[in-house]
Amino acid sequence: MRIVMFVVLLICFIMTGCKKEDLKITSEQIKASFESKNIQLSEPQELSPENVFIRTLNNVTPEFFAINVNQLISFYVYSSHQEAEKGLKDFEESAAATDMVRHSEYQVANVILFYEYAGSAKDERVEGIMKGLQVTK
Repeated sequence: MRIVMFVVLLICFIMTGCKKEDLKITSEQIKASFESKNIQLSEPQELSPENVFIRTLNNVTPEFFAINVNQLISFYVYSSHQEAEKGLKDFEESAAATDMVRHSEYQVANVILFYEYAGSAKDERVEGIMKGLQVTK
C-alpha cells in the first residue's frame, strides 16, 4: 500500500512540475479565422480616437477592423497569456469611468479581442471564431 501511495504522489509531483506549452495565437491566425467564416475585415470609417477599444493596453496597440455594419473588432496580441491578463486588467481600469457600449470581450491564450456591436445585432460567428482559436496551435 505504501508503494502505491508513493507512486501516486510521485506521479502527481511530476505532473504539476511539467508546464504545458503556452498556446500562442498570431494576428494572421485571427484574420484567417474571420475570413474562413466569410466575415470581411475592413478599415473602420469615422472612428473616434477616444474609443476605448482602440487604446493601447499594457504597451500593446491593437489592430482594429470594421465588420458587418457599424461593428468594430479590435484585438491585442501579447507575448504570453500572463501579459494578456495584464492587458485586460489595464482595460478594466482605464474604462471604468466611461459609458460602455454593447460589446463582448474575449481572452484566448495571448490574445484579447473586443467586439463592439453597439447599434446592431450581435454576430454569433465572432464567438465561434474565438472558441475555435482555443484549440489552435
